[in-house]
Amino acid sequence: MSNYVVYHLHSDLSNATTIMDSVTKYKMYIAKAKECGMKALAFSEHGNCFEWYHKKCDIEKAGMKYIHACEFYVTKTIEEKIRDNYHCVLIAKNYDGVKELNKLISNSFNRDDYHYYYAPRIGFDELYATSDNIIITTACLGGVLNKADNDIKTEFLKFLVKNKHRCYLEIQHHNCADQAVYNKILYTIHQKTEIPLIAGTDTHCLNDTHIEGRSILQKA
Repeated sequence: MSNYVVYHLHSDLSNATTIMDSVTKYKMYIAKAKECGMKALAFSEHGNCFEWYHKKCDIEKAGMKYIHACEFYVTKTIEEKIRDNYHCVLIAKNYDGVKELNKLISNSFNRDDYHYYYAPRIGFDELYATSDNIIITTACLGGVLNKADNDIKTEFLKFLVKNKHRCYLEIQHHNCADQAVYNKILYTIHQKTEIPLIAGTDTHCLNDTHIEGRSILQKA
């Protein structure tokens, strides 16, 4: 655990593209990560990479490595107005990956071609067309393998198996029954397919005070 990296992380900047999701400023997370002696940090805001350059500067100033990431909304089709929006975390492996990720995010905000519908979205075809410069995790309970129908799950699993050198099944330590069941499902898939596991957090709050603040904000 001395080299644990938080890569699935939401600040209040996620509020711009989803429900009121956090009250925590990104600088607060960086300060806490530095206090914990972490060596790297990523933010995976919902559907955006807002302030990524300033995050990078502050993370590097704190003596850590900056990792470029985003939690995308993936839809079955952008041609129809379907609000499925499966979650999927994409992480840039290098600078070419950063540019590729940013282009995907820009496309997802396009309202003229129906990419944007309630939230910025990409299609599965765009996800499947990503290069080896992009690392992919299955994200949270809102991800494909937990929410989608069997046909979508089957196609997604085929993609993960074909690209297991850069794709990961994300297990999370959250203390809730649904997550515990889902972790076991992912572990079983890992045993059958050898798609690697990765431990994530899906963090939205820094501490108990921020948990209460997030709850109040969402009710408001």
